[in-house]
Amino acid sequence: MLLPWHEVSGMVRLSLPLGLRPASLCAGLDIGRDSLRLALLRRRGGRRQVLQLATRRLPSPGAGRDHFSDIDALASHCRALLAAPACRDATLVLAIPAASLTHRQLVLPAGSNAVQRLSQVRAEMAAHGLAAEEYELDYQLQGPQPGSPGDVQVLALAAPTLAIEDRLALAEALQMPLAALPPEDLCLRDFLRQDRPTRAAAVLRLDSGSRWLIQGTGASQPLHCPAAAVGKSRADAALALLAELAPLLHQRTHQLLLTGDQPGLDDLPRLFHRYTSLTAAPARLPASLVLATASGDTTPSALSGFHLALALAARGLA
Repeated sequence: MLLPWHEVSGMVRLSLPLGLRPASLCAGLDIGRDSLRLALLRRRGGRRQVLQLATRRLPSPGAGRDHFSDIDALASHCRALLAAPACRDATLVLAIPAASLTHRQLVLPAGSNAVQRLSQVRAEMAAHGLAAEEYELDYQLQGPQPGSPGDVQVLALAAPTLAIEDRLALAEALQMPLAALPPEDLCLRDFLRQDRPTRAAAVLRLDSGSRWLIQGTGASQPLHCPAAAVGKSRADAALALLAELAPLLHQRTHQLLLTGDQPGLDDLPRLFHRYTSLTAAPARLPASLVLATASGDTTPSALSGFHLALALAARGLA
């Protein structure tokens, strides 16, 4: 059974179970195509402290990202990461993969409430063949509609019900309370932009199982260029990536925040500087995050593979 809906900071999401207080300890679990990544965070006043970062390889063919073919096996691997005593009282946050989401830009009346907006989103998405029986619907407010003060722009999202149910079943198998199921791309974008007042910074995700670009307040755009094409050098693969990105980038985008586990992520800033007018660099973590010494290497490039797990855990503490 799905958790009830409510609106938080302009974003409708799965709410906390009734009676559960906001978490003070949360585990963000990034389930990739061939690996698991864990970030354990706790609240300390107005800041969030990273207690643990851990990763575990998944055997081929891995868990899959949209649908978990073997939840029992996946749960066993997750338990191995969550075995530390510090995780015992943590809540859990899992992501809905960007690749499984369908997005639509909508314009809705500004005076409508959350229930009315969700009803309007359902009607609009059903008109596009995304029925409520097969998809869970979500939306994010984007601001006033230019030239029409009585309307607002909305980013509507549809996630396959099967993807939701798999994650609910995994949390149940792990016997951990599930705090939220945020969209991977929007959660990571908002996390990495926390200290940036401008929306000109785009997020470029280059991970083994998740490759996308997200700009402004819109939806993410999937990337198809492989991390390293067969027979190509790392530089050639990076140039192929630049060629794919060129027609996608908005003129108002001036900076790319790099995230993910792709080898050679450190090489990209030099290539972007050489061939484009953009500034690209591994994304830095928000200033409100405190890294414990046990977290290991704290350079931006070393932590980039854990960005999503950290973003998920931070969402659970919001």
